[in-house]
Amino acid sequence: MHDRKDLGFEAFDNLSYAVMTIDKDFNILTANKAACKLVGCNDAIGRKCYALTHNSAKPCWENGELCPVRESFLNKTPSLVVHKHIHNGTEVFEEITSTPVFNEEGELAFVIEELRDISKLLKLETVINSLRNEIQTLQGIIPICSSCKKVRDDEGFWSQVENYVSTRSEAKFSHSLCPDCLKELYPEVAKRLEGKKDTHPK
Repeated sequence: MHDRKDLGFEAFDNLSYAVMTIDKDFNILTANKAACKLVGCNDAIGRKCYALTHNSAKPCWENGELCPVRESFLNKTPSLVVHKHIHNGTEVFEEITSTPVFNEEGELAFVIEELRDISKLLKLETVINSLRNEIQTLQGIIPICSSCKKVRDDEGFWSQVENYVSTRSEAKFSHSLCPDCLKELYPEVAKRLEGKKDTHPK
């Protein structure tokens, strides 16, 4: 078992995100304070990383996921992925960065794995994209007939304005008549309404 001082790991305790060192057999060698809060140091050291982060008896790549630690050991280069992990029964999305560390002989000794919780960022990005889509829904030049006021869609079909807008936004329509159209279509009704206004006490 490697000592924290031997790995120069004590400095990582000051970081706010979880950092662990993992050997070629995917055993956790050390974990900083943030990682200890996440997975529990007493249970973590010496155990398989995927057993704690994925709550699985099989390595994550056998479940179809790209394992950054495995990629770093195979390619001897850093790797970055986003995984869904389970911590204390809660699913979180984490950005995982793995960095290979070599000994004096140039051999790959272990991999440093950093885990950053990006669940809130992903939710915020989803909201932002949703708002952006709503804002962009009716942007641009909209072809509208100068006579009947129908609108031409992207496929060349002409439809009523309310149909065009409703299919491209959350807007709903209720129908009524403006005063000018009421006079033109129903003059008698318009006169009665005007008469009521004139006789209504102010």
